[in-house]
Order: sequence, then structure tokens, then C-alpha cells
Amino acid sequence: MRISNRPTALFLSCLFLLLAFSACKSAAKPLTPEEQARLERIVADRNFTMIAQWAEPTPDVGINAMASAGLFPPGSSPSRINLGENSNYFKMKGDSVFIQLPYYGERQVVKTYGRAEGITYEGLAKDLKVNRNTEHNYYDIGFSAKDRSEIFLCNLRLYGGKRALLTVQSNQRNQIRYDGNITVEND
Repeated sequence: MRISNRPTALFLSCLFLLLAFSACKSAAKPLTPEEQARLERIVADRNFTMIAQWAEPTPDVGINAMASAGLFPPGSSPSRINLGENSNYFKMKGDSVFIQLPYYGERQVVKTYGRAEGITYEGLAKDLKVNRNTEHNYYDIGFSAKDRSEIFLCNLRLYGGKRALLTVQSNQRNQIRYDGNITVEND
């Protein structure tokens, strides 16, 4: 009986890989000259706001327990939480950043004494680095930020079409990624 299922499993595995690779290829479609110019202008000006629609925490026992208890909004899973109407932002103005994002995940050091605290920061983006990936049509803006006793390592990936992914690592919590869109005041 196992022998007859192997071809089916092999076929399904190959089909899955084919779909995964085709999805990756479509993400790297060339930008129009207007889209490329807009993306370059956004990166050069560094004056934009990202609103996250999704939080993608590092899966752990606590996140899975919250999902099992039905504590996430509809359409959410332990690895992708719909932020919907949740008020949040990541703003970049020159070399300064302003962050107010919800946090889902394990925190190793808690100094908030019973109140939930998301990721908040206002100040300079230190060690700021900008890299362009021409093959996949995106920019990475990496920086660090220190707020009281917590250190954040952030990487903001900007795509054409104003899509953005923000990955935040911390010395006190598990990594989390935010998926959202950016807006530019004068665009």
C-alpha cells in the first residue's frame, strides 16, 4: 500500500515546489521606470510612514496557545496575525524613526510590571545602511535603535508598489516581522 502512495506523494511534492518557485519568480518582476523612480525617491528622501496589516511572530508555545484559545482576530494564524484596525505605524523622517507597533511573542525580560507593551521607539536610526537588490527589485534599510535597556535591530525592506516588510530583532524578545504598505506625504 505504501508503494502506491509514493508516486502520489512525489507528484504532490514536485507540484508544491513548482508552485513555490513560480511564486518566487513572479515577485521579482521588473518594475516600470516610473515605479523604479518612485521607489528610489522614497529611499533617498526617507520621509514615509508604514502601516502594518500583518504581524508575523516567531512561533512558540505561547503564540500557539493564544491561537488555540481563539484570541486572534478572524483570518489569523499563529504565524500571521491580522492587525486590521489596530493603530500602528513605523515612520521614517531622515535619520529619525518613530515606531509604535503591537508585539506578539515571547519576551524574555519584562520591565512593564503587568501592562502589555508593544515595540515603541522615537529617536535616531543608528548604523543606518541602505542596500539595493537589483535582481529582486527591493531596497533594504537596516539600522539599530536603543530604547532604555532594549536594543532593536531593524531591517525595512521596501518593494515597488509601496509594499514593505519590517523585521525587528531585540535583546529582550523573539523576532517579529510586520507586513504592510507605505505612504508618502507628497506622493
